[in-house]
Amino acid sequence: MSVEPTDPEDFEDTYEAEPDEEPADPEAPPEDAAEQHAELLRQREMPITGREDIEADPADAAEQARVVEVNEDEYR
Repeated sequence: MSVEPTDPEDFEDTYEAEPDEEPADPEAPPEDAAEQHAELLRQREMPITGREDIEADPADAAEQARVVEVNEDEYR
């Protein structure tokens, strides 16, 4: 079976199935489970700061931080 790169049906959405999530514990109170799940979602949305100084060369980080104006005529 060949894979068509433009067909969205051929690719899995990695965000639909969360393999790290465990099935809900039937004995856990629903309020506690909801609170723990909400805390995990907040942690996922929080940006990780302070990593660029450790992982990137300062010259590379400065180059990546530059804003480049888009000139529409150059793309035609």
